[in-house]
Amino acid sequence: MLNVKGLPYQDVKISNLSSFDGYQINFRINDHLYQFLVGNKKRPFPLNVMHIFKEKDICIFCNKTIYPYPAGQQICLAFQKQLPSLLNHFQTSYPNDFIV
Repeated sequence: MLNVKGLPYQDVKISNLSSFDGYQINFRINDHLYQFLVGNKKRPFPLNVMHIFKEKDICIFCNKTIYPYPAGQQICLAFQKQLPSLLNHFQTSYPNDFIV
Protein backbone atom coordinates (compact mmCIF):
# COMPACT_ATOMS: atom_id res chain seq x y z
CA MET A 1 0.00 0.00 0.00
CA LEU A 2 1.19 3.51 -0.87
CA ASN A 3 2.28 5.62 2.13
CA VAL A 4 1.48 9.13 0.92
CA LYS A 5 3.09 10.87 3.90
CA GLY A 6 6.52 9.40 3.20
CA LEU A 7 6.81 10.43 -0.45
CA PRO A 8 9.41 12.95 -1.67
CA TYR A 9 7.05 15.72 -2.85
CA GLN A 10 8.60 18.58 -4.79
CA ASP A 11 7.30 21.76 -6.41
CA VAL A 12 3.96 21.62 -4.59
CA LYS A 13 1.58 24.28 -5.88
CA ILE A 14 -1.94 24.61 -4.49
CA SER A 15 -4.27 26.83 -6.52
CA ASN A 16 -7.83 27.99 -5.97
CA LEU A 17 -9.79 27.24 -9.11
CA SER A 18 -12.22 29.66 -10.65
CA SER A 19 -13.69 27.07 -13.04
CA PHE A 20 -15.25 25.16 -10.12
CA ASP A 21 -15.40 25.34 -6.32
CA GLY A 22 -12.18 23.58 -5.38
CA TYR A 23 -8.42 23.30 -5.55
CA GLN A 24 -5.83 22.05 -7.98
CA ILE A 25 -2.73 20.64 -6.30
CA ASN A 26 0.23 20.05 -8.59
CA PHE A 27 3.21 18.14 -7.25
CA ARG A 28 6.28 16.41 -8.60
CA ILE A 29 7.78 13.09 -7.50
CA ASN A 30 10.90 11.72 -9.22
CA ASP A 31 10.57 14.21 -12.10
CA HIS A 32 6.97 13.18 -12.79
CA LEU A 33 4.17 15.70 -12.41
CA TYR A 34 0.82 14.80 -10.87
CA GLN A 35 -2.37 16.86 -10.60
CA PHE A 36 -4.70 16.35 -7.63
CA LEU A 37 -8.17 17.87 -7.92
CA VAL A 38 -10.12 18.65 -4.76
CA GLY A 39 -13.74 19.80 -4.70
CA ASN A 40 -15.48 22.24 -2.35
CA LYS A 41 -13.34 24.90 -0.67
CA LYS A 42 -15.36 24.99 2.58
CA ARG A 43 -15.42 21.21 3.09
CA PRO A 44 -12.76 19.82 0.74
CA PHE A 45 -13.16 16.34 -0.68
CA PRO A 46 -10.74 14.52 -3.00
CA LEU A 47 -11.70 13.93 -6.64
CA ASN A 48 -8.77 12.38 -8.51
CA VAL A 49 -5.03 12.36 -9.19
CA MET A 50 -3.89 12.50 -12.81
CA HIS A 51 -0.52 11.83 -14.42
CA ILE A 52 0.88 14.87 -16.27
CA PHE A 53 4.06 13.38 -17.74
CA LYS A 54 6.29 15.26 -20.21
CA GLU A 55 7.64 12.05 -21.77
CA LYS A 56 6.40 8.49 -22.14
CA ASP A 57 7.31 6.60 -18.98
CA ILE A 58 6.02 4.08 -16.46
CA CYS A 59 4.42 5.39 -13.28
CA ILE A 60 6.37 3.96 -10.35
CA PHE A 61 3.20 3.89 -8.25
CA CYS A 62 0.58 2.23 -10.50
CA ASN A 63 2.97 0.63 -13.06
CA LYS A 64 0.98 1.98 -16.03
CA THR A 65 2.68 3.17 -19.18
CA ILE A 66 1.88 6.87 -19.37
CA TYR A 67 2.12 8.85 -22.59
CA PRO A 68 3.07 12.54 -22.64
CA TYR A 69 0.47 15.13 -21.62
CA PRO A 70 -2.22 15.74 -22.86
CA ALA A 71 -2.69 12.32 -24.47
CA GLY A 72 -1.44 10.50 -21.39
CA GLN A 73 -3.49 12.38 -18.84
CA GLN A 74 -4.78 9.34 -16.96
CA ILE A 75 -5.86 8.71 -13.40
CA CYS A 76 -3.18 7.18 -11.17
CA LEU A 77 -4.87 4.14 -9.64
CA ALA A 78 -2.36 3.92 -6.77
CA PHE A 79 -3.12 7.48 -5.64
CA GLN A 80 -6.86 6.97 -6.21
CA LYS A 81 -6.85 4.33 -3.47
CA GLN A 82 -5.29 6.86 -1.07
CA LEU A 83 -7.28 10.02 -1.81
CA PRO A 84 -8.41 10.82 1.76
CA SER A 85 -4.88 10.29 3.12
CA LEU A 86 -3.40 12.41 0.33
CA LEU A 87 -5.82 15.27 1.01
CA ASN A 88 -5.07 15.05 4.73
CA HIS A 89 -1.34 15.19 4.01
CA PHE A 90 -1.65 18.39 1.97
CA GLN A 91 -4.07 20.02 4.43
CA THR A 92 -1.67 19.25 7.29
CA SER A 93 1.51 20.23 5.43
CA TYR A 94 0.07 23.38 3.76
CA PRO A 95 -2.76 24.59 6.06
CA ASN A 96 -2.61 28.23 4.88
CA ASP A 97 -3.48 27.20 1.33
CA PHE A 98 -6.81 25.78 2.51
CA ILE A 99 -8.11 28.83 4.40
CA VAL A 100 -11.36 30.09 2.91
